[in-house]
Amino acid sequence: QGTEEYPIVSSAVSSGWQTAETGAVGGPAAYTTAPRTIAPNNTLGIQAKLTRKAVKQAGDGLEQALRRDLNGAMAMALDSSVFLGTGAAGQPAGLLVGGYGITSTAIAAAATWAAFRAAVVKFMVANAATGPGDVNLLIRPEVYDKLDGTILANTAVSEWDRLTRNISNPVMSSNALAAPTGAPLATSALLSTSIGGVPPFFIGTWGGIDLIRDIYSDAASGGVRITALLTADVSAGRSQQLQILTGIQ
Repeated sequence: QGTEEYPIVSSAVSSGWQTAETGAVGGPAAYTTAPRTIAPNNTLGIQAKLTRKAVKQAGDGLEQALRRDLNGAMAMALDSSVFLGTGAAGQPAGLLVGGYGITSTAIAAAATWAAFRAAVVKFMVANAATGPGDVNLLIRPEVYDKLDGTILANTAVSEWDRLTRNISNPVMSSNALAAPTGAPLATSALLSTSIGGVPPFFIGTWGGIDLIRDIYSDAASGGVRITALLTADVSAGRSQQLQILTGIQ
């Protein structure tokens, strides 16, 4: 219930050796934080209009089909908004669009394991990951197609083989990432990692799906309207645990 704020550290803690037996260690540094907020400001809704004939014909099967369709449509819309939400017109600000200070690197080249490896190394240099096994990867199916179809010279090894040897379970989605555009076609990818169990981003939902049955609006024809509502928001917890790669051809 209500608005949740997560304190995000915005300063570094310094250390220092004692220079003399009675000397002090490094001086205290202010430990400052900035809040990242998720609030119940964004509501996703779906409406279905059932005719009297449909209700009389289908029976229990119609209810189960409607539940599946509503759940599936809401899941797709929520997944898309978590990453691609515009922050306007009632949508939350998605990770790839919102101003979270996430590092974004333009690849502007064909998809290869080397491009993703460079991002993994950035995590490791920043002590955000100990190795590629700590990194999660979200890509478009078209990127998989390119990687798997690119065979290294004089070998039977593809770029996809190289990637999955290091990142064991990359996730492919045509819903969470925008379709390739431009010439040549290019798209984006998202990498994330978790430090000490701290998630890189949060998704807040307020209650479950509220289902409203309206038997009055279409009463003249005996119809029923079903409205499903879900209130949700997203925010990046630690921008250092996320990286965006753009221009992957």
